[in-house]
Amino acid sequence: MKAIFIVYNQALTERVAELLDKAGARGFTQWEDVMGRGTKTGEPHMGTHTWPAMNSAVLSVVDEEKAKKLLAGVKAIEEKASRQGIRAFQWPVEEMV
Repeated sequence: MKAIFIVYNQALTERVAELLDKAGARGFTQWEDVMGRGTKTGEPHMGTHTWPAMNSAVLSVVDEEKAKKLLAGVKAIEEKASRQGIRAFQWPVEEMV
């Protein structure tokens, strides 16, 4: 099992929801109004007058095949909407209850 954490500009919410559905990632937790700044490029998303954009984040624990689909989907979204900002991170899940 893998934990996939996706952080994205709120403008991409519909695309991320579609990605979760297409990948078969039924279970997830979503956070709204997440602030941050990318490590390489892009503007901060801080919800302020100067930096008004905001992010959302989603965490889904899936099998390895679905994890691959999610990561590939995030990469495809990023290639088409790189100025919006989206990143995915993967961690191994050792145990679930």
